[in-house]
Amino acid sequence: MTFLSPQFFCFFPVTALVYFLLPRRVRNIWLLLASWFFYLCAKPAYLALLLLAVVSTWVCGLLLEKQKPSARRGALISCLLLLFALLFVFKYLNFTLALAGRALNAIGFDFASPALDLILPVGISFYLFQAAGYVVDVHRGKIAAERSFVTYALFVSFFPQLVSGPIHRARDLLPQFREEHPFDYDNLRVGLVRFLWGAFKKTVLADRLAVLVGAVFAAPGDYGALQLIGTAAAFSIQLYCDFSGYSDMAVGAARVMGFRLMENFRTPFFSRSIAEFWRRWHISLSSWFRDYLYIPLGGSRRGTARKWLNILIVFAVSGLWHGAALTFIVWGLLNGLYQVVGGITAPLRGRVRHALGLRDDGRVTCLLQIAVTFALFSLSMVFFKAGSLANALEVLSGMVHGPLWAFRSMGLDRLELLAALFGLLVLLLVDLRSLKRSMEADYLAVRRPVRWLILLLLLFSIVIFGSYGAGYDAQAFIYGFSF
Repeated sequence: MTFLSPQFFCFFPVTALVYFLLPRRVRNIWLLLASWFFYLCAKPAYLALLLLAVVSTWVCGLLLEKQKPSARRGALISCLLLLFALLFVFKYLNFTLALAGRALNAIGFDFASPALDLILPVGISFYLFQAAGYVVDVHRGKIAAERSFVTYALFVSFFPQLVSGPIHRARDLLPQFREEHPFDYDNLRVGLVRFLWGAFKKTVLADRLAVLVGAVFAAPGDYGALQLIGTAAAFSIQLYCDFSGYSDMAVGAARVMGFRLMENFRTPFFSRSIAEFWRRWHISLSSWFRDYLYIPLGGSRRGTARKWLNILIVFAVSGLWHGAALTFIVWGLLNGLYQVVGGITAPLRGRVRHALGLRDDGRVTCLLQIAVTFALFSLSMVFFKAGSLANALEVLSGMVHGPLWAFRSMGLDRLELLAALFGLLVLLLVDLRSLKRSMEADYLAVRRPVRWLILLLLLFSIVIFGSYGAGYDAQAFIYGFSF
């Protein structure tokens, strides 16, 4: 069951309606059962892993408060080892065996790595990180251990953010499950428009661009340099619309019931540097790595060289988190390298701007920095999308060699391209407006007829311009389902 499946359109209204009709003391039990049913629809065996993560971290949190300081570290390490062992087995074991096989064959040993039939559980990377963050925070004394199993289980299992985040901190989300959430008409209106906006980005843009990107990456040698460059940019936009669209739908669904999930994206394509970009893209994951990996490694406290090394380590791990393949590691390292080079060359670039008479915050400087940041990120996304390093290098090579344009289909006809341009224009206008004021504040500030008009326009745009039928899969989200 996904947010754009017919099953969800039956599941969610019933869940929300019953939630508001029930007495407060049993609402969390209802939400927990509904969340487990939501997850159970993916595959029954997945629920057992989720329950194992919930029970083990809840018990660990209680033990961390009761044990002596000398014993807490052992309990924490044992719990984290269990969580990351689960992640390793299901996500990285086959990848590790394949690498080991290549290494042994390279030095003369005849070794055929076995391919284990392991299916990656939906959302495991997200809920394990959320649970791990909880036990670390309890160990650090930042939060008290949650006594109620139902409340804690709901924190890890809450269905809007269970599959693809945002990855929440306990201090932000746990208290909301202890509060009363009466029905609020403003929450309903804002939640619906936020959900529809996410569906618009997914069906009008992400799924349509996916056809173009898939066609070009399948045979990069058949296309010209400009087409390959444009496709890399199109994939960046596709991924943004796919994942931020999911986040919008998660935020919207939770908001209908009175819960406020964190913002996972803040107009990242208007960033003026890669470092800023990663403060505005997948914020919940970036901040998780900052707090639980970068700072424990020493952050920037141990000198400049150690700071750059820590950044490279964090982004290599981030790449591996996104997928068990060498292409993802290269993608992560490349984004880390961008920041290292950017930090080293910052004084030189400042002097060049001064020599050219460009103000640091001038419009021309800002536009140039935004364009360069988008270009660098899109270049790295070639590795993210490519099925292998050879495929990525073929795409990159085609960007600088061969013809500028090859007159052949890129998967979309003229009407489909016009629909994509329409979606891009709407996305640009909304994101530009979001730089000054949030969508929610804007929406609630207008009069009722305008609010209805916005809802209807979004709904009709999804129905008329959304991507459906052969060649599209509106239910498949890149994050949470592919990795």
